[in-house]
Amino acid sequence: MKRRGRFYPDLYVVTKILLLLADGRSRREAALLSGVSYSRFQQYVEYLKERGFVTGDEELRLTPKGAEAAARLAQLIKELTGEEPRGVKRK
Repeated sequence: MKRRGRFYPDLYVVTKILLLLADGRSRREAALLSGVSYSRFQQYVEYLKERGFVTGDEELRLTPKGAEAAARLAQLIKELTGEEPRGVKRK
């Protein structure tokens, strides 16, 4: 994927995508619920794949590293805001 400049991810969006995938959401559902455009979602997925947090193409899956990152980021957001990450309904 060709990029213009460096991609700086919003960690809240990263958390949301990882938690959606941890809940077993499909790629389509995660894209719709992530709160970003589909092209931006694709950038996030590529970013997460490059770092070993996510695997797969049509069916995205968290790696153990991705599951750990999702839990740690969610905990950090909860500690900082006193709330669960917004927009992510846990199944």
